[in-house]
Amino acid sequence: MAKAENILQADWIFTNAAVWVSDAAETVATALAVKGGHILAVGSDAEVLAYAGRHTEVEDLRGRFVMPGFIDSHTHAPGTALSDLYDVSLYTCKTPEACLRAVRRFMRDYPEAGEIRGAGWDIAGFTDKELIHGPRKARLDELSATLPIILRSYDGHSVWMNSAAFARYGITRRTPDPAGGVIERDPHTGALWGTLKEEAAKLLPPKAYSAHQYSRALKLYQTRMHRYGITGVLSIFGAGLGAPAEAFARLEADGGLALRVRFAQEITPDRPVAEQMASLKDLKARCDGELFKVTTAKFFADGVVEGGTAFLHAPYAAKVGRESDENNDAVWGLKDLAAAFAAAQRAGFQVFTHSIGDAATRRVLNALRLAGAAGWRDARPVITHLQLVRAQDIRRMKRLGVVASVQPFWHMKEPNWWRRVDATMLGSRRATREYPLRSLFDAGLTVASSSDHPITVQPDPLVAIEIGVTRNLAAAKWYGVKDIGHAEGKKHLLGKGQRVSVERMLASYTRNGATLMGCGDECGALTPGLAADFIVLDRDPRDVPPVEIEKCEVLRTYFDGRMVWDSASEA
Repeated sequence: MAKAENILQADWIFTNAAVWVSDAAETVATALAVKGGHILAVGSDAEVLAYAGRHTEVEDLRGRFVMPGFIDSHTHAPGTALSDLYDVSLYTCKTPEACLRAVRRFMRDYPEAGEIRGAGWDIAGFTDKELIHGPRKARLDELSATLPIILRSYDGHSVWMNSAAFARYGITRRTPDPAGGVIERDPHTGALWGTLKEEAAKLLPPKAYSAHQYSRALKLYQTRMHRYGITGVLSIFGAGLGAPAEAFARLEADGGLALRVRFAQEITPDRPVAEQMASLKDLKARCDGELFKVTTAKFFADGVVEGGTAFLHAPYAAKVGRESDENNDAVWGLKDLAAAFAAAQRAGFQVFTHSIGDAATRRVLNALRLAGAAGWRDARPVITHLQLVRAQDIRRMKRLGVVASVQPFWHMKEPNWWRRVDATMLGSRRATREYPLRSLFDAGLTVASSSDHPITVQPDPLVAIEIGVTRNLAAAKWYGVKDIGHAEGKKHLLGKGQRVSVERMLASYTRNGATLMGCGDECGALTPGLAADFIVLDRDPRDVPPVEIEKCEVLRTYFDGRMVWDSASEA
């Protein structure tokens, strides 16, 4: 760094730190200077102190770790906040009985409710046929024969209902399955089972929340993100839901937004794509600001393994008794998907596609090729999840400029889940090849980590980083199991060869996330001129044993140079 002469004076200078810049050179400095909400300088203590003036605040961080704020590039704001505040929250319920108790409490506390809505139940808590078809309506019928009860699963791909809810919305045993959706029926009698999956859930109108309710939930969501050190998110919503975007825009207009938010809305095959693009462009025109921007079109290429709706090359495990059917599990036909991708690109929106199964990812890549993605400039088409993906398709992703969006929270043999769901549905041999994380990095792809919150209920990036490094158990307390003492324990280890370095994981949550969201010229690194979005950790995650990365603590979160979270205030 050249000697500072006639230079700007910093507002803040932090010295005696381990500053991880998150640039391609993996630069580490000891000091950081902030001016007017931007990074002014990084370097040695002596170099950066040259920017100190009469009014500069200088703080000795005593060896603590400083890095860019985390970017969670796949969430669904406001996460669990709406359910926590206004509905039945089932996210901490581990059994069917716990779910029913929660519903019963809500009915007791809100006797005036004309309909019960909730979210968060987990299919892994069920057994036998309910593990395949979903929870039975009879369980909820015992709570009420007249009050409709509608409970969305934690992953958002299934809805559990009672008979009164089916009746209110006119869904009978004769209602045909919508394209890409399943109305589960008793395999012997044909009677309604109790669940709607994928596109069938859209037979129900979404619950309407007031502007005040959305505002309150978004503020709670933002506070929770800051607590985890998250300063930027890509937030995804269902088709036609403009209210969340409007709520974000109002929050920014009122001066209350302290996150960089990119917004995505789902594009579905059941409405004209041109009409949906026009609606998305209108939403962008009405809601875009400096921090909040409508940028992305979200597509679904298939469903999920736990619902038996992932699009696979090979059938599900024999004991599941379910084929993988292109007509049912592929949400879009190839030519229609390619045309929709091309329409999104022409309209100026990023293409972001959910793909769980290997056949689904192959279809997405074929559609991108037909849409001409190899010639798109700075388009960053994204494929998210990538639970099963063939090696040759990873190479195709690189050629087509695809960004890989991964959720490392799931890259282990999750307690009470992996054997009951993944190994059962896919077969153990295939399930052990899930989530090829290192293969994505090694292929030269931009890999961005995220939580898919609220599907990951506690979206702590440090947990995800640990799992990416160990491919083993983390957040043991959440799962109610004993923590592991070292990374080589086999019970929860998934694909040891897919481990990656701490530095790769840090990059996936910082500069790679910024690349995915198209804001790499604003944030994602601590280089001069970029926004002063950064966090202070109590220790360096590169220097602790891998199984202790999650124990690192976010002490402070800064956004645009101002502190928005301080752990000391929670003490």
